[in-house]
Amino acid sequence: MGSMHGARVALVVAAAAVFVAGSAGCGGDDGPRLSRAEYTKRANAECVTLGRASNDLQRAQAPGATGSKVSDYLTQAADGLHDLSDGLDGLRPPEAIAADADKLGAALADYGAGLQSLADEVAPDDTFQTALGANQKLVRQLNDIAQRATVLVAKLGIDGCQLAA
Repeated sequence: MGSMHGARVALVVAAAAVFVAGSAGCGGDDGPRLSRAEYTKRANAECVTLGRASNDLQRAQAPGATGSKVSDYLTQAADGLHDLSDGLDGLRPPEAIAADADKLGAALADYGAGLQSLADEVAPDDTFQTALGANQKLVRQLNDIAQRATVLVAKLGIDGCQLAA
């Protein structure tokens, strides 16, 4: 990233992409597999969590948000990813897309863990931008996860979790 602003924008875009990825998370092992149409319908219905988690990321960036506020909002966003993952865990995708759904589930878990790691690194006077600047390696990892997830989301055709750019 060339600038602090670029890092912030990339992280927000990355978060949105991985939230999208969460819509296709890993399926449970019980019960019959869903049809592709039913899987898509149910996965899209879980996307309400995406909006809440996205709002938490936006709050972390708000003017005046520092230290524990930034950390708390990042933790809430990470929790939102875990909630989304839990909501999708019982869905059994059709065999034809199960491998991709599993890859997305792994990306969702990795991204949530990364957001929590970022939250844990926020110093008392840090803003969101300061935290990003101090954790560039983690930001790059999150962006890489998001890029992979974006490709998988498009491949799976899950539209309900996409945020406006």
